[in-house]
Amino acid sequence: MFPNERSLAEWLIKTIKAYNLCLIKDILSGDAIPKKPYEDILVKYFGSYAPMIIAKPDIVLVVEDYRKLIDEWLLIAVELKYFRRIEKKRWREAYREIGQALRYYMYGFDSAVLWHIFDREIDDDAVRAYSNVVGEVIEKLKLPIAYFSTKIIDKGEFLVFKLRELDGSSDVGYIVNWMINYCRNNVRNPLLPHDREIIKRRKTLKAILRVP
Repeated sequence: MFPNERSLAEWLIKTIKAYNLCLIKDILSGDAIPKKPYEDILVKYFGSYAPMIIAKPDIVLVVEDYRKLIDEWLLIAVELKYFRRIEKKRWREAYREIGQALRYYMYGFDSAVLWHIFDREIDDDAVRAYSNVVGEVIEKLKLPIAYFSTKIIDKGEFLVFKLRELDGSSDVGYIVNWMINYCRNNVRNPLLPHDREIIKRRKTLKAILRVP
């Protein structure tokens, strides 16, 4: 349905914006976090240095944080993985994908989401089996990741297998609302607000994203 993850991310950003969800203040591509400006601000204003490799999420959600655990905003990094067909080599990389979502905490994001999206041609049993493997690791190790696994059945409509399997289809607006509320209440960066270096990176991230 989509040629690659980038085109899927672009479509999701456009679709989510169209829902005009009151929870979301802004939604952007990870390309809105350029490496050099991030590094320059971190050095100039905080006397610190960024990790050598800047990780960019596929989607960044800026939402109001009514709990105000750090400030008024919740910065959510969404890592997308799009499966167009069953590829045994890629499916063996399930555990590596967990690490890709976790790395966003090193840059100051408040919450991290790993969102697997399977093409509609893939069998439900295969989706369920793969989702259970990934979900079991996250749940049993109590990793601070929100894991969503869905299958496209039509543009804008999905079957949901994780966080938990739902009957019937769900639209993008419902899934993203669920994602945001789950992050607010259950999935937070374990390094914040205690790690001074991560606080500096979060302030830099806010400056780059133009979040007050």
